[in-house]
Amino acid sequence: MTSPSSGLFPEQMPLNAPVLSAVIADSDIPPVVQAALEARAHEKAAFLALADELMLELRPEMARLATELVRNSIHQVWLKRSRLDRESP
Repeated sequence: MTSPSSGLFPEQMPLNAPVLSAVIADSDIPPVVQAALEARAHEKAAFLALADELMLELRPEMARLATELVRNSIHQVWLKRSRLDRESP
């Protein structure tokens, strides 16, 4: 979404995003930008590691919930079948 201060409204927005065609050498990237990119890469790695850790921690609980859901579902099906058997002549 563009902000009104940008001066671009949906009817004025370009259809295609510009693509960099020239390769920029690492030496041409300002150190401040390199540091920001490296910090962002570390932040992403830490975030993904946290997600992996959370999934490992949640796995036993997810297995327990899945088992409980299957048991309850089978129990409900059995109850419905029993009711149908009693109602049948």
